[in-house]
Amino acid sequence: MRTLIFILTLLLIPQPARAIPDIPLDVSKLDISFERGSHNSVIASAQDSQGYIWLASIRGLHVYDGRAFRPVLNEVLQGNNIRDIRIDANDVLWVGTNSGVLAYPLATKTPRWYQMAKTPAGFPATSANIIYQDQKGSLWAGTGNGGLHRYEPSFDKFERIDIIPPDPDTPWTVFDIAENAQRDMWLGTGQGVLRLTGTKGLATAIPLSTGESYSAKKITFDGAGNLWVGVAGKGLWILPAQASQNELVAVDELKTARILDLYTDSNGDVWIATAQGLFRYGFRQGSIFHHPFRIPGSQGKTPRSIASFMETKAGTLWIGTYNHGVLHRPPYPGAKLLELRIKGQSEPVQNADIICATSPDSRVYVGLKQGGVYRSAPLDVNQISLSNSIEIEPFLDAPRVNALVWSTDNSLLCGAKNALLRVTPNGEAEHKQLVFNDPDPSLSTHSVRHIALMDDGRIWVSNTKELYSWKPGDTDVRKELTFPPQAGGASVMRSGAELWVAYGSTLHKIDPRSGHQRMYALPEPANTEEAMSVKSLLMTRSEELIVGTTKELLRYNLRSGTATPVHTIGNEHIPNVLSLWADKDGGTWMHTQTKIYHLPPGSNQAREMAIGARHPASSITASPAVLDKMLVYGHSDGLLLVDPQQLFSRPPTLPKISEIRIYERKVPATPLGRMPKALELDHLQNFLSFSFSMPEISALDAPRFVYKLEGVDSAWTDAGTQSSVSYAHLQPGRYVFHLKDGFDGPVTESVSITIHPPWWLTVWAKTSYALFLALTFLISSLLLARLQTARIRKDMLENLVMQDPLTGVPNRRKFQEVLAAEKSRCKRSNHQISVLMIDIDYFKGFNDRFGHQAGDLALRSVAQTLNATLKRPEDFVGRYGGEEFVVVLPSTNRSGAERVAQKIQQALFLTNIPYPGSPLSDRITVSLGISTFSPQTDLHIDSGLFSADQALYQAKRNGRNCFFYKDHCLALTPLRQ
Repeated sequence: MRTLIFILTLLLIPQPARAIPDIPLDVSKLDISFERGSHNSVIASAQDSQGYIWLASIRGLHVYDGRAFRPVLNEVLQGNNIRDIRIDANDVLWVGTNSGVLAYPLATKTPRWYQMAKTPAGFPATSANIIYQDQKGSLWAGTGNGGLHRYEPSFDKFERIDIIPPDPDTPWTVFDIAENAQRDMWLGTGQGVLRLTGTKGLATAIPLSTGESYSAKKITFDGAGNLWVGVAGKGLWILPAQASQNELVAVDELKTARILDLYTDSNGDVWIATAQGLFRYGFRQGSIFHHPFRIPGSQGKTPRSIASFMETKAGTLWIGTYNHGVLHRPPYPGAKLLELRIKGQSEPVQNADIICATSPDSRVYVGLKQGGVYRSAPLDVNQISLSNSIEIEPFLDAPRVNALVWSTDNSLLCGAKNALLRVTPNGEAEHKQLVFNDPDPSLSTHSVRHIALMDDGRIWVSNTKELYSWKPGDTDVRKELTFPPQAGGASVMRSGAELWVAYGSTLHKIDPRSGHQRMYALPEPANTEEAMSVKSLLMTRSEELIVGTTKELLRYNLRSGTATPVHTIGNEHIPNVLSLWADKDGGTWMHTQTKIYHLPPGSNQAREMAIGARHPASSITASPAVLDKMLVYGHSDGLLLVDPQQLFSRPPTLPKISEIRIYERKVPATPLGRMPKALELDHLQNFLSFSFSMPEISALDAPRFVYKLEGVDSAWTDAGTQSSVSYAHLQPGRYVFHLKDGFDGPVTESVSITIHPPWWLTVWAKTSYALFLALTFLISSLLLARLQTARIRKDMLENLVMQDPLTGVPNRRKFQEVLAAEKSRCKRSNHQISVLMIDIDYFKGFNDRFGHQAGDLALRSVAQTLNATLKRPEDFVGRYGGEEFVVVLPSTNRSGAERVAQKIQQALFLTNIPYPGSPLSDRITVSLGISTFSPQTDLHIDSGLFSADQALYQAKRNGRNCFFYKDHCLALTPLRQ
């Protein structure tokens, strides 16, 4: 009777609600504005095709490129209050406002406003509260006063959907729209949740289980098809997918009266924003979790009022808040380090040299450095991707273990110091001591580090110098092989029905069934003195092994005995690979103490993975265990989780040019908040700075910006972690700046730059210069031609005045001018001048006999002969008059003048100008008179000329055809003979 009373008492006492576990979220807080009036509230967000994040406050729109928030489209919005935003597959931005819907194609930038049609009762429906895109791509808009509208592309307008609510005479508002897997449309309205059975007609109302009237503010479906509803003033309700009654049931686990937003992520979980914080319903676990924020530097000022959610294609969660900007949480990147917390202890386990194993029920078993084996509760992969720690509890009180393996019979095998521990499924522990009678003092421990399970149930283990086998049920442990002592013992690997044992550079293949053994020896690397030792091995093909050694990683061919080194992409060796694991695609995952690599099938180049997962700040301490396609590595500070599929499926990042500066002045952004694609600059704007960013930065990989400025850089430059670059003293010309992610990635951003030359170096200026030079040349040519013409005319006039027209030699006037000039020159140089007077003998008789024409020819021949005889440029010959010629010989004394006279006579003789009947000869002859004077005596020119003339007369008296010299000093008084 007392037992019955106790049971009834338990049933009647209200039971407390199940506690909601906390999973803190690491987020970063970003303020989009510091202005008052809801400018720092984010009520909706979206992402365009280029990766830019669009954030909407009530007062305006902002675009985020990873570095800066920029207000956009203020001129287009014209002060309208924003209710919701969406970006469709065609990159059209749809904005729901209090004045209708704005469509803004991001490619064409041609805005268009759409006004909602009035309701059947004639109420205006201008305010678009929600913009929703269904699975077919159709766009829906929910408005006040009972308006539901769908965009018809063929008519380019929003058509009103004629539906009948439960109370058609009362104005009703559409607050939210959702679609289930069957593509039925559900509405959250002021008259509750309505289910549309078509595009017109009666709408099915979903009542509360209490029968009360209600207003549904937010609705969404989770991955299991359950409908979640935020009811105004009544908290959170749910319509189970498999419910027998078509009514909403209150969610008792979450006691709150105010639901701010509901959002379903890509995993099908529902994020619940309340006035008490952020919660999430994991539909796979069937549980609700509380997610308090951990914001670096927040100093306790953690936002609680959540206004909106948005998950990008890359998995980044953007959480809009009221008055606290937006919270940014990167997705699970595929690798993360989880802290271990022992139940009942507040501090995490550190420096513990953790080893781990996973059980069939998804528990993780770990062995710690200080001893003991611990285990976790059953884990869900999606759950731990949000967590930062795992709670463990004691499982086995044992000394330190160095190997954990879960056997096929659900027994846990532990490798301890020279012993093997086996824990059966019912919890019984079995201890098997290994035979070890010759301890080596050089080795600090002799623990079992390698365990292999065979199909016959036999367990093979190795310590530092021996290999043993044991089968559960046997009394004794059997020693199989002895090898030279070494730290870590021999590596043991199972391949099918065979067992591989490696120590030093020796490989043993053992057939446990027949006991047959075969030995292989790895080739020692060249140029090394230290011996190579095998640390791990894996059979990839029937005749091929991947072998990790202390020197390098090798691909070893069993048939040929050749070993091919496996390098990194940077052609570096990979020494001390401690474990090898093959995935389902034929690739090989491996780890050293500080790094994790992946080797594609058939390749000899390994790629480093899990970069940035908080190692090698501390070390990886154990080979991986597998938890639902996830690798779990023992780590000195916890467990390192690696999801191979997530690492390879991460979408590529898209670097952006976030800022351009000309000297210190920022280049204004475009109306869409982006940097312009072309710059037109003058010659003084030749110092440019470019800043890079990524709207979504992976928590795993640091950004890798690679850039090139065409016209300056001949090759791509890897900026590494640097997020800006500057170029100074750019010359006028055309340039193109390119930015991409990694050397192998495509170009994601380009800016063309034109630096114009100064006005004096422009094409027009150069053309003007050319025209000016051409005009100057033309004018100069004309002037020069005119001057040349004038000079030629002057020379012609001078020739007419100074030249004898008959013989072509200078006349007497030119002779007097030359003689005066030579007197001045010779006076300066203290030289003498000789003058020769020449007369043709009996020339009058020649004219009388042969005529004047023959006489003229004879005169010209004599003149030409005289010109030819005189060799020096300064010598002068001229016609003095009639048949007389005169020669001036500057810088010539008497002897020189007499030699010239002889040459003239000889030249005329050789010229042979016929003169038949001459009293002297058969040819023309001449008589010469010579006189020499010194200009220093300052005598008059005529005195020297007079002496030469007297000498000529004396030559004639002497019989002609000769020359006679007369000193000018004796010629002061003329003498006639």
